[in-house]
Amino acid sequence: MSDLPFDLYKEHKALTKYKWKSRGLITDKFEEIYNKYIYATHCQLCNKQFQNTKDRQMEHCHVTGQFRNIVCRSCNQLKADVKLQSNNTSGYKGISKQKEKNCKQGFLWRFQVRINGKIKRIKSSNDLDKLIKFADQWKKDNNYHT
Repeated sequence: MSDLPFDLYKEHKALTKYKWKSRGLITDKFEEIYNKYIYATHCQLCNKQFQNTKDRQMEHCHVTGQFRNIVCRSCNQLKADVKLQSNNTSGYKGISKQKEKNCKQGFLWRFQVRINGKIKRIKSSNDLDKLIKFADQWKKDNNYHT
């Protein structure tokens, strides 16, 4: 960032602060976190080198807004608390409840992903915790991050 003219640097910093605040990030330590973000060269979780500025993501808790790490897109998408669709009752991206008459409890949890523009059901289960563990492992094994 130091190679940018000062006015452009100031503008980028102000815009970044606005974006983070509008997304629910706590900005009480903005200066410190911003500098870490700007100068980060590798993901703090998988150590993958960032190819450009769009590779960097602010990994944070979506409930509290607290900053956790500067990560690559893949690692950020694997987090269980990424923003969910309003109809998702599981609290986990890609897992939702499906009515099932033949099931004792009346429903199953289903894990599905979007591949090449089509939704593909990967697995169903009546145990949400086991399905979440399966989904995390499946996403890692298949390098799935959308």
